[in-house]
Amino acid sequence: MKILLTVHQFLPDYASGTEILALHTALELQSRGHEVQVFTALPAASAIPDQEHFDHYVFEGIPVTRFKHAHCPMGSQDNLTEQEYNNLLVAGQFARLVDAFRPDVVHFFHLMRLSASIVDVCVDKDIPTVLTPTDFWLVCPMCQLRLADGTMCAGPDPWAANCVRHLATLKMPGLAADVLNRLPAAAVSGMVRIANLGAFRSSGSARMVAALSRRKGFLGARMNRIGKVLAPTRFMQQALERHGLAPAHINYLPYGIRLPPKLPGKSARHGPLRIGLIGLGEHKGAHILIQALHELVDGNLQLRIYGRPDDFPAYFKRLKHLAGDDARVEFHGAFPNDQIGAILADLDILAVPSIWFENAPLVVYSAQAAGRPVIASDVAGISELITHDENGWLFPAGDSHRLAAILSELVNDRDQIARLSGNARMPKSISSYADDLLAVYDELGAQERRPE
Repeated sequence: MKILLTVHQFLPDYASGTEILALHTALELQSRGHEVQVFTALPAASAIPDQEHFDHYVFEGIPVTRFKHAHCPMGSQDNLTEQEYNNLLVAGQFARLVDAFRPDVVHFFHLMRLSASIVDVCVDKDIPTVLTPTDFWLVCPMCQLRLADGTMCAGPDPWAANCVRHLATLKMPGLAADVLNRLPAAAVSGMVRIANLGAFRSSGSARMVAALSRRKGFLGARMNRIGKVLAPTRFMQQALERHGLAPAHINYLPYGIRLPPKLPGKSARHGPLRIGLIGLGEHKGAHILIQALHELVDGNLQLRIYGRPDDFPAYFKRLKHLAGDDARVEFHGAFPNDQIGAILADLDILAVPSIWFENAPLVVYSAQAAGRPVIASDVAGISELITHDENGWLFPAGDSHRLAAILSELVNDRDQIARLSGNARMPKSISSYADDLLAVYDELGAQERRPE
């Protein structure tokens, strides 16, 4: 079978959860004799001529076609807001790739940067499609269902007026954004409707507002053109259905991972309690963990933070300032994914203090496979994997005081850690996950299809 996977970014430049999931899926399918290629994107810092947007390379034996993405007009489009979800230049290149490779199935692991226009390419060419949503990009232009002030969001309203407010807060001058945020919701919705009627066509801002309000309908229609959506959490399933995905199009299918070796670690009964956090980015909540640590002045513990500082330089600088001269906080760089077993073996607890609706983080699965309990935010997604005081501990997202209280208990009662370490739930292996995917591909008729 020929299988084409898409992902918004890929190795060797990026190696977060979605990229690792796509890579390991590709390698597992390839090991079974299937021919696999990847279509991905790479953020670019400046404008690029149309003819230079795409290149090709091979990573671990997987052929990769890459779109160099820049926030600039390209092809026949100058509306960057519309281009974010409907990029015609990408669609044209993707169509050429599909014609050359002739895949039996296309599996979307992410559509950001590539846009959902590539879904139409597959449908027009009668190619079976599958989607595994790893975040909320399909309903949220910021991917996280999280507002500018850090509060959780239910998703766009009917006219996406709340999205307009959000992006205005991020991109408009202070006074203009402040005025917009003070307007009643009905007034903002009215402005969006006027923009959609084509008023002020000469205004770039009005055109962008209209494009943003059309985003929800465009992506909702493309979701329902995909043969099968495989939601890794019940929360994701509910979120997509709430925003227009027909239940007949969606299955619940948790991720699979390469199970790390269960290596022996040092006893948690002696020395500092070793807590690890893997992944930088404000939404990962490292600052919440450091704040909790500062509340435990005499706490006999050690915090190790892993991640690439260059991915979020401003946030990393903030974390360094927050940590100050606290010798208990150690910053480590990123590490190859195949070392995660050794990293986890040298920890007592994995911390996941996320401040967004996580979507089954792979690192939680890895900790469970390695027999390490997890202390995490009680948010949808994570709470489907962690049961408080059974295989980990949950605390209200953003609540450093409650997190500090739990850490204090664990420092003084190490038996809790040993008890919960024995309750780890073994996640699905990448091999079992591939079995499930192939069954879905077969259900969609990919085995029988051979493009002309």
